[in-house]
Amino acid sequence: MKKKVFIIAEIGINHEGSIKKCLYLIKKAKLAGADAVKLQTISPENNYVEKSKSFKIFNKGILTPDETKKAFNYAKKCKIKIFTTCGDIETAKWVEKLNPAAWKISSGLIHHIPLISYLSKFKRTMILSTGIAKYDEIEKAIKTIKKTGNNKIVVLQCTSNYPVKFENINLSKIRLYKKKFKCDVGFSDHSIGSDAAFLSVAAGATYLEKHFTLDRKRESFDHRISLEPKEFKNMVIKIRLAEKIMGSENIKLNRYNLKVRNNLKRIIVAKKDIEKGIKFSQENLSIKRGFNPKNSLPPIMIYKIIGKKSLKSLKKDTNLTYSHFR
Repeated sequence: MKKKVFIIAEIGINHEGSIKKCLYLIKKAKLAGADAVKLQTISPENNYVEKSKSFKIFNKGILTPDETKKAFNYAKKCKIKIFTTCGDIETAKWVEKLNPAAWKISSGLIHHIPLISYLSKFKRTMILSTGIAKYDEIEKAIKTIKKTGNNKIVVLQCTSNYPVKFENINLSKIRLYKKKFKCDVGFSDHSIGSDAAFLSVAAGATYLEKHFTLDRKRESFDHRISLEPKEFKNMVIKIRLAEKIMGSENIKLNRYNLKVRNNLKRIIVAKKDIEKGIKFSQENLSIKRGFNPKNSLPPIMIYKIIGKKSLKSLKKDTNLTYSHFR
């Protein structure tokens, strides 16, 4: 059976620095059917120069260590997995003590080999977004993780535009990453709506990350590219439906096809009444869908039958069996 898609509600800093709002988002994500929630635990001082746009945004939207701990404990109470993105080792040290379900490496951090090496040693699932990363940087990050003995790796196709246009999403890369890196693959969706999210299942995604908010109309942060709870729930329903439609790659016929197989196959039948002793020919044999084809002969056998004499008198449309000739 194909692996179930692991659906991540990316809260990020859409809580806007409010622990109350963060807890409510966690609750709503669980009710919407998400398998996990993800935060962004980024220290502005350790990650961005003071006058940058990112510094200003994260300075307004970060949770304290105590608030982050509260969020983790609440997620576990809600029975939903929780993890985060850390931009520096100092922050990662105290977050690790909260027992995160995984570590997320954004594409802007994928070349931060010291951080990746440090996080990999905890043997948690390492989820890498590709976004702005070049192929050799992705490859280097994966080698770094494996060097620590950690093989729990997920590579997410991602385009670092907010929002990204459909023509720039490139879901085809999901299969490429699966082939090249031989690990779990998925999609981090920065597009408007959920069309790309459930289509990613057909492209082979087994992980899906989508931004989550209570109000998409709010300014700043990642609200615009996020889904609200009802929308997220509908996306989950579509993804689960897509999983059913995709089925498995098992080459054997499923039980539904097996059930009707004998009723739909073509077989060799008498084209008209045939007297005993008459030779079989193109003029008195035909290939049709018939009755009781279980013991009947497939079309390819007609070449062996032609020229042989009928051992019995046959009525029109009688299906031929080995008992009718020798």
